[in-house]
Amino acid sequence: MQIERSVIFLMAGRKSNGEGTISVVTRNGKPYYKANITIGWDSEGKQIRKSFGSYKKSVVLDKMNTAKYQAKTNSLSNSDITFGKLFENWIFNFKKIDVSPNTFYEYEASYRLRIIPYSIARKKANQITLNDLQKYFNELQENFTINTIKKTYIQIHSCIKFALIQGIMMKDFCPGVTLQKLVKKENVNVFSKEEQELVIKNLDIRNIVDALIYLTFYTGLRLGEVLGLQWSDINGNMISITRQYRRNVEVEKVNDRKLTYKFKELKTKNSAREIPLPDKVLKMLENLPKDHDLIFSDNGKPIEPKRPQRRITALCKKLNIPHRSFHSIRHSYATRLFELEIPIKTVQVLLGHSDIATTMDIYTHVMKEKKLEVLDKLNNL
Repeated sequence: MQIERSVIFLMAGRKSNGEGTISVVTRNGKPYYKANITIGWDSEGKQIRKSFGSYKKSVVLDKMNTAKYQAKTNSLSNSDITFGKLFENWIFNFKKIDVSPNTFYEYEASYRLRIIPYSIARKKANQITLNDLQKYFNELQENFTINTIKKTYIQIHSCIKFALIQGIMMKDFCPGVTLQKLVKKENVNVFSKEEQELVIKNLDIRNIVDALIYLTFYTGLRLGEVLGLQWSDINGNMISITRQYRRNVEVEKVNDRKLTYKFKELKTKNSAREIPLPDKVLKMLENLPKDHDLIFSDNGKPIEPKRPQRRITALCKKLNIPHRSFHSIRHSYATRLFELEIPIKTVQVLLGHSDIATTMDIYTHVMKEKKLEVLDKLNNL
């Protein structure tokens, strides 16, 4: 009678081409050695495995070493997986468990919009050359912004590094690709002091959306942060930023996604902060209903995130102000602080910026405006 027991697996995690597992079992009262090794990938992105066994460990090791050599030397020419299938396999089987749902949505969108429609998706991964990659990125430049292309480049580069580890591709050509340089925008989109005063004058702070906009002009909060504010966050004339209400995208398969909004932790530790509230804002808050935990709510639920932007768009149109985004209010808050000569480090803390370079971008814009004011004064001497 043949008996197998005491299986011992030596593998931890997924193996690349040329790597595998050895297990030992008891068969007929003797140790019996079994091995499994990945020798390639099929066109659907699934592993091709080879198995063998022997009562002699040395025989199994010899067979395994031979298979390793064959996998290293032949897998590249034998693999039929296309780059499109490779990328899909990578994002759904590896990246999905490693990133947030929102970040994964960006990977899925790249695959759906910027890989599938292009010929590189149908080319065998192990046959891709530098010329193929350069041609592909040149084609992307006809339809997408430089910033989007750079993000796609980073994703593809990561996928190719994964393919190198798996033995699917032999060389990483990404460093040789030339991308169009990103031209930094000269101006930060802000409300001038006069425009800000005009908008605030036209707000009806009895309306919950207008009240939200009013508070944002004096705190510079991100939309997700202001939507997540609760009455318990207020302590005297200070308000604590501890949560955000943000979009959450869950993707089960290509072109199958579910959009929801959820309360989440702040993106970085610098985002957690306390911000002073001017007396005029405290007075406004006193007059708001306090029937629910959220400061700005619609019958206890967070305000629909698109409503503040729609209101800003309508106000700008009514007041003949160039189009501004809701995020422009945040930049306007920072600009007012710099105009008051508040130190850059303090502004960084109030805005919750992780990198002071982000704060400096706004500061540079303000300094340009001040230089123009000086020039006007000199011209009028």
